[in-house]
Amino acid sequence: MSKSGYRPMPVLIAMKGHPATGKSNVAAALARRLRCPLIDKDDIKDNVLDLPDSNDRAYTIMWQIAGVQLALRIHAIAVSPLSYPEGYAAAQELADKHRAHLLVVETQLEEEEWKRRLDARRPGYSTHKISGWDAMQEMLRKYNGCWQYPIKPGQHVVLDTMLPLKVLVNQVVQRMDAIRRAAT
Repeated sequence: MSKSGYRPMPVLIAMKGHPATGKSNVAAALARRLRCPLIDKDDIKDNVLDLPDSNDRAYTIMWQIAGVQLALRIHAIAVSPLSYPEGYAAAQELADKHRAHLLVVETQLEEEEWKRRLDARRPGYSTHKISGWDAMQEMLRKYNGCWQYPIKPGQHVVLDTMLPLKVLVNQVVQRMDAIRRAAT
């Protein structure tokens, strides 16, 4: 922080990716590196699962908490699949409202490893999280490609989570630095 009390523009990191592609691991490592809050939609959903519209409620709460951090001029990491364009629009609106940068960090994984990770999840380990390759394929059929929406190139970084975690975190931090330099 400068002597005037001005804090630089915060970054809203909106994680994006299918289950078992490494979103949570990357987000946790980023939160440690950046020393900023991590707000995971699934952590919230675990606690509102018995309420009507629990998924929508979990997203609403996640964005609300992220907004509080941005209002405090603190970077925030919001973790969700961000499968629908409405989620990206909500993140963009939140960043704009708080004069923050938005960076969508998308995790992708080579199919064989992705299948291995999904199949390694114990069936029934969660009432709302996907386990197993077959269940994932069914979910993708239902999604009908909705997750393949356009994201502004300057707001998007795609990570190959087969790479070491330290490399992935450095890629995101370098992109954040480039965004901040471009804004000055």
